[in-house]
Amino acid sequence: MHKVQNNLIFSASDLSYFLECPHRTTLDRLSLDQPMDKAVAGEETRLIQEKGVEHERAYLESLKSSGRNVVEIDDALGLDERCAATQEAMRGGADIIYQAVFMNDRWLGYADFLKRVEGASELGDYSYEPVDTKLSTQPKTKHLIQLCVYSDLLQDAQGTVPESMHLALGNGESRSFRVEDYRHYYARSRDQFLGFIENPTETRPEPCDFCNFCHWHERCEKQWEVEDHLSLVANITKGQIRKLRDAGIHTVADLAGHDQSVAISGMNKEVLERLREQASLQVQGRTSGKPVYRLLKQDPDGRKGFFRMPEPSEGDLFFDMEGDPLYPEGLEYLFGVYYLENGEWRFTAFWAHDHDAEKKALEDFVDFVVERLKQYPDAHIYHYNHYEVTAIKRLMSRYATREREVDDLLRRERFVDLFKVVRESIRVSEPSYSIKNLEHFYMDARDADVKTAVGSIVWYEHWRESRDDDLLEQIRKYNEDDCRSTLLLRDWLLGLRPSNLPWFSGEVRGESEGVDRITEHEQRLARYEKALLGNKAEDPETLHHNTLIYQLLDFHRREAKPQWWAMFARQDMETADLIEDSECLGGLELVSTEKATTKSMDCVYRFPPQETKLKAGDVVHVAESSDRLGTIRSLDDENGTVTIRTTFAEIPESLSIGPGGPVETRVLSEALFRYADAHLAKKACYPALDAFLTRKPPRLKGREAPEPLAPHGHLAQILDAVERLDGSHLYIQGPPGAGKTYTGSHLIVALLRKGFRIGVTSNSHKAIDNLLEAVEKVAQKEGVAFRGVKKTTQKNDLGFEGHQIEACTSNPDIESDEDYQLVAGTAWLFAREGLDQRFDYLFIDEAGQVSLANLVAMGTSARNLVLLGDQMQLSQPIQGSHPGHSGDSALDYLLNGRSVIEPERGVFLETTRRMHPDVCQFISDAIYAGCLMPHEDNHKQRLMLSSTAHPELVPNGIRMVEVMHSDRGQQCPEEADVIEAMYQSLLKQSYVDKHGKEHPMRQENILVISPYNIQVNLLKGRLPPGARVGTVDKFQGQEAEAVLISMATSDADNMPRNADFLFSRNRLNVAISRARCLAVVVANPALLNVPCKSVTEMELVNTLCWLKSYSDQLRARH
Repeated sequence: MHKVQNNLIFSASDLSYFLECPHRTTLDRLSLDQPMDKAVAGEETRLIQEKGVEHERAYLESLKSSGRNVVEIDDALGLDERCAATQEAMRGGADIIYQAVFMNDRWLGYADFLKRVEGASELGDYSYEPVDTKLSTQPKTKHLIQLCVYSDLLQDAQGTVPESMHLALGNGESRSFRVEDYRHYYARSRDQFLGFIENPTETRPEPCDFCNFCHWHERCEKQWEVEDHLSLVANITKGQIRKLRDAGIHTVADLAGHDQSVAISGMNKEVLERLREQASLQVQGRTSGKPVYRLLKQDPDGRKGFFRMPEPSEGDLFFDMEGDPLYPEGLEYLFGVYYLENGEWRFTAFWAHDHDAEKKALEDFVDFVVERLKQYPDAHIYHYNHYEVTAIKRLMSRYATREREVDDLLRRERFVDLFKVVRESIRVSEPSYSIKNLEHFYMDARDADVKTAVGSIVWYEHWRESRDDDLLEQIRKYNEDDCRSTLLLRDWLLGLRPSNLPWFSGEVRGESEGVDRITEHEQRLARYEKALLGNKAEDPETLHHNTLIYQLLDFHRREAKPQWWAMFARQDMETADLIEDSECLGGLELVSTEKATTKSMDCVYRFPPQETKLKAGDVVHVAESSDRLGTIRSLDDENGTVTIRTTFAEIPESLSIGPGGPVETRVLSEALFRYADAHLAKKACYPALDAFLTRKPPRLKGREAPEPLAPHGHLAQILDAVERLDGSHLYIQGPPGAGKTYTGSHLIVALLRKGFRIGVTSNSHKAIDNLLEAVEKVAQKEGVAFRGVKKTTQKNDLGFEGHQIEACTSNPDIESDEDYQLVAGTAWLFAREGLDQRFDYLFIDEAGQVSLANLVAMGTSARNLVLLGDQMQLSQPIQGSHPGHSGDSALDYLLNGRSVIEPERGVFLETTRRMHPDVCQFISDAIYAGCLMPHEDNHKQRLMLSSTAHPELVPNGIRMVEVMHSDRGQQCPEEADVIEAMYQSLLKQSYVDKHGKEHPMRQENILVISPYNIQVNLLKGRLPPGARVGTVDKFQGQEAEAVLISMATSDADNMPRNADFLFSRNRLNVAISRARCLAVVVANPALLNVPCKSVTEMELVNTLCWLKSYSDQLRARH
């Protein structure tokens, strides 16, 4: 930000700073007129700048050596002259323009390079795209903001928006980005920034993630201290601060003096009391001038607080990790251990500067710990907070290494989290419970250059760009201090611990029934690892295939781990924490019991206000013990009651409940090993799976060169391709309303007519039943007779049973009866060895929700695979951390990032018979790269609205309705009010269908969708009985004239999950594309302003900003 002839001129950096913290923009603007002191950039910044110039010059030389016509803009020229020289070089058609300069009345951009590309513009039959060089090895949000600014300026200069923008990264890699995937977020951010500059609103310093990177941070921290800002209270959240301020509590002192009997709206009583006590202790510490602590009441159950501490051992280890979240997919770059050896304290560091080294560091660390515990069997590994153990579990799953060793450490409870001991046994007068604050009680002040965890990230990022090893040495010293501090904290806590308490002895926890089997499984895996990966001389394709097979073999065990860990972690959680955990229902108190059957009771419990994902029908476990309690019969959120049917002999008076462990997957795992055996034996038993895993194009009889399989998606063309499949696979991508089920059912019936054996499967019984119903209708219409069977789970299962398809509960009966021409069931059926290679074709519906591992497991049953689905709709939910592509869904793996299947590799059904053109246009452009077209009759569909209709309703298109609210996470009454009003209005209107016929609007013509079950439950209570309300998962494959969507969340601070969920392009696609005529998205506009911490997040939020822009365009038309 600077002035040119008294005009404010901005750079891309100014916009990035504003997105991180508007208060920084306020201070930057004030400092232009009245310079203020700011933090001075250090020597490392100068080093990075020098390295950046070197990288830029090296890239320039590489372009010149490639024979490109490079025009360099002389940086000795004045600003106006450099702008003119850039324009001249563009008009001259140079291949490359170096140091291009653009300026308008608001923005100044220095593009490292402009690259000429083919494509008409005001310049001629060519145009330019920006290229920026970055020392970083991965793109960052600020890089994309910068490129968007250049693209914006380029549009002014050449009359067209660049299609792509590019980064030349420090590792020699070049990355390209479609401008459309980012520019809507950028454009909204730019307009907000300029609006803020023109009409500045008052800003105040509020703590944020950007503070440690800001040159004003010292100024803000001083202001917080002067104001006695509520953020100084330890463990307080932004939402809690807002609620306290609304109640007239603005300072730490105010909170400390708050009357305990006065409740705060929207705040749990226990939480308020904890915050009040914390503030009181902090005020006491400030008044006395020394740190103060207070012992809490000991756990009456003898499990928490000081009861967690084992007896000290000479072999104890003190462990701390350093991680860099800015590295792509994150990097744990330092594992540090402090320990006693031969009477002296030693420190060992395991370093990792890329993901290969990260795996090696994990292995070396775990091996070190295992050997240490062999020498000292009673030793433990002490750490502070959950970061270290969480990271170790994630890495062992990601790299499929040292899993048995880590599982053993976890089951024997060798890790001791001192943060839990501190939190449950003492309260301190510090503004944070970080180990740095606790050091005031037991350790002298540190004097190292690196002082905080965030500071270590900054230093490590500087090292990544400068490669100055002195920076690594400072980080090493910082980590050693952290490990030594963990030791001293342990010793200080031992001094506070009452001497009459028993020592923690640990217990073997985990999958107790499966411990021996897991050991056998690990030994088995080791044999396959040697067989599959032992020959590194294999060609790249074979090595990739072998590696993927090996990684898939352990998919199901890796996927089960987080469910086991979560279940056992709940045993250690406080009731207040369980209330905050939306997976659970916490703080239940027994109200009444009633005998239900001879062996079971219906128990009614009351619970305090909370958000929960649990619902009627869920099997629940006692959170404190993990014992299976029973099944939820009913759950009333509004009245705070839940009825549970249980066979417990003694009914608990109070408890918390949550989900249990994972389902049994042995049959799936065995099928994977069966495929691996065939592969190692070089038996061509499963050619379709081989082709799929190596991403080979479909193999068709009589097809030589790759050519479009079904150029126009006509059914006859698709059937011809399917019939000619030769031990291969075919993916049929069916966007919303494009006739995927219609196509699949007609293909199946055509193949049945010709005598082929068909398998039908999916990720759910509901999806299978839907396809089977369509098959029966087509077969009946076309006079095709066949004998089919659907595997059901139990005799009273509500699964499919039709005219020619019967239900069967017995797997052996299905396996033994070879007269069935069609067999349907889930992966658990088709993975069985009794059905190995039984079918000519296996149709996999909703293939985007099928894991790659399950595809291989059930793919063993057929010679050819036909996948029906759409990777741009709902995807497979993954809980575990998996190496390579082994955690992908089948379609994500096959498409490898593409939004539309290539015509030589599959079939894209390009015509939707559902969406009005004004709905389809957005979905096509934003999701399907402009490839989806509406059927010619779709334009007839419209709502017929009376003059008294809700003002936000329009005949067709997409509408974004903005509703302001705050502190809403998964439930929002304000949005429910708007949805209710529009819903009631819709019921008074009519609509015209694609045939031109008018009908009254009824409940079946309206869908109401929200991302969260809690908001769904609220909406169900507001809308008439029978209203179609649910999450997108419930409505995939369904449609209605009008769709009302409630986003529910207020802003970034209140997102209950990460941006990947709320802003999911797939989920938004499914929600909007249910609409024949109109889709209305009700949302807080603050969601459009979510700070994006990664390029992926920026792309996600961009889609919602794109929708807002599209809505505004349609709004202007109506």
